[in-house]
Amino acid sequence: MSHLEALAGLTFTTNRNAVIQSIGASNWNAFAMQSGAQELDADAVIGRNLFDFIAGAEVRNQYRRIMERVAADPNWVWVLPFRCDAPGRERHIRQSVKPIFSDHLCTGFIFQSVEQHSHQRPPIDLYDFKKLRNLAKEDQNLPVVTMCSWCQRVNYAPIVGDTWVSAEDYYAAGGRSKVQISHAICEDCLESTADGFLPDAEAHSRSRQAPRSAQ
Repeated sequence: MSHLEALAGLTFTTNRNAVIQSIGASNWNAFAMQSGAQELDADAVIGRNLFDFIAGAEVRNQYRRIMERVAADPNWVWVLPFRCDAPGRERHIRQSVKPIFSDHLCTGFIFQSVEQHSHQRPPIDLYDFKKLRNLAKEDQNLPVVTMCSWCQRVNYAPIVGDTWVSAEDYYAAGGRSKVQISHAICEDCLESTADGFLPDAEAHSRSRQAPRSAQ
């Protein structure tokens, strides 16, 4: 049994090149089942590159910058809250990235995402990503709505102008569900992700003080 099974939340390790090496499979598989993504169980993703699962060039580049920075010092960790919503559930997650060192060299990373709180709400189609991917395959001319990968606010100029708004506000302004989703980072989250580095001891202290996940 992997030592990651003893850790809370969704936990996995990668090597220095971001290839997934091990996973806390019990929690991972339960989350995949809950999210309707059984095809992405632990056995299916081990050996794959992490960046195969991160949408949006801007988002991938930000993760690369985060990994390069923590790789420079074994005493630092990157920690930041983010949203990971399902159509009928709002989820608030605490994510961390910590380097793995051997003989003073970074050999990989530990990623951990722990749900801080969540609640049910009326379903929001913009968060049904599998359905939206299928729609985009059928009609490549659908309008493109940009979604921030961290806060999950959206930006679509014809509806909300050059602003980032919640999915609820997008619909209230006349937004539609038959769209393509493009993932990016809003200005607020770009600043937050750049500032999310903490000494490991402080990050551990904050983790112990974090609220328990909602049921």
